Amino acid sequence: MLHSESTLRSAAPSVGADEVARLTEQAVVLAGGTLLELHPTRMGKADVVLRGAQIMQVGGRIADDLPRVDVSDCIVTPAFTVGHTHLYMALTRGMPPPASTPRTLTDHLQWIWWPLDKALDDDLVHASALVGAAMAAKAGAACVVDLHSSPRAIDGSLDRIEAALDEIGLRGVLAYETSDREGRARRDAAIRENRRFLKRVRAGETQHRALVGAHAMMSLNDDTLDALRGLADEFGVGLHLHVAEDATDALDATRNKRTRLEQRLERLGVARPGSVIAQAVELAPEVVVELGRAGGFVATNPRSNMRHGVGLFGGSGDHVVLGTDGLDGDVVAEARAYAFRHDEAKDGLGREAGARIAAGQAMASRLFADPAPPRIAPGARADLAVLDYNPFTPMNQSNVIEHVVRGWSATGVRHTIVGGRFVVRDRALVNVDERALVGRSRPAAERLWERMQGYY
Repeated sequence: MLHSESTLRSAAPSVGADEVARLTEQAVVLAGGTLLELHPTRMGKADVVLRGAQIMQVGGRIADDLPRVDVSDCIVTPAFTVGHTHLYMALTRGMPPPASTPRTLTDHLQWIWWPLDKALDDDLVHASALVGAAMAAKAGAACVVDLHSSPRAIDGSLDRIEAALDEIGLRGVLAYETSDREGRARRDAAIRENRRFLKRVRAGETQHRALVGAHAMMSLNDDTLDALRGLADEFGVGLHLHVAEDATDALDATRNKRTRLEQRLERLGVARPGSVIAQAVELAPEVVVELGRAGGFVATNPRSNMRHGVGLFGGSGDHVVLGTDGLDGDVVAEARAYAFRHDEAKDGLGREAGARIAAGQAMASRLFADPAPPRIAPGARADLAVLDYNPFTPMNQSNVIEHVVRGWSATGVRHTIVGGRFVVRDRALVNVDERALVGRSRPAAERLWERMQGYY
């Protein structure tokens, strides 16, 4: 793990009896909550006993002398997974807009996101990841699947993100966004950064996981596709990249590469276990189906799609997960947007918002090779979110998704538990001092925004 002067543990809350129990492998009880799994829907009241990183017992007779955390009138559910994000965007909230209003995806890239990633230095990479991980944890997420880009600070960037995740207490699946848009030298550096972190994962030097990362297909030459495929083959992992967010990838394939997008994706070998393609708004349905059959995933990001005005992904299945595309770490907000946008489209998918959340949880479990699926059951990993939600109207298995999309909110997350450890307790980060983090992040954001002016 990368250690730095920015570690912010000095004013973290004192350790409670339940945390002492976790560290000593004793049991701790979440008492009085309503347990809820979203797909298939399972719901009921029971106490949950955690021991170490696992769920030890659900319901039944529980010893009176165990430490207890009162979660009465709360929902206890498997913690969320952000299926696709860019933690490096975490310092952009409140950022001054570009001089002209973006009208296309290319405008957004050239006027906002590409100047942003060019402006990142080593310290800003770490600060962004800290803030992004903190926001995700406070929204009930235990895992983020991150695609990173900092073309002026490539070497060691994934270690800086790893360090930030470790400080907050989340799990991450990391990749560096390889691209040809910054020239051959930076493309090669991006491939080396992916390889270096993959080697660390293989050697067991990190608790996190890695994929082979790439930018959108429009920014990848054919020899780069071959290099990325070779790297994925070598380490037996999937790829993580944007695909067909709008029509640009397909147009680039036909006009500039003299082929079809589907053939370029086949050359890349994206259809493999663990691959994550983000967006896929304009991707042929048969490619999406093939990806799912191969064990890969599509991360749909409806709020980002609205922001960029690119349309809506219409696929379905247990391989379709929710991402936030760097807007924040709020999977519940993404589920709400997913439900409402598909209701507007009248395609019947709005009712699957809970299935999309559950698919993300299952994806994280598979990428980490967890021994049990993400359920509230003995033997499962103790990644849990506890939400203050005691509605005025009845909630049952038949109407719970309506409650999720109309009633749940990240502001209701009371606790986030990752591997049996509280990383958010009573709405506050446990492992870092939030005031100190704010004290660091606001000047960092201002410095980032100022640096961006040199890249417009």
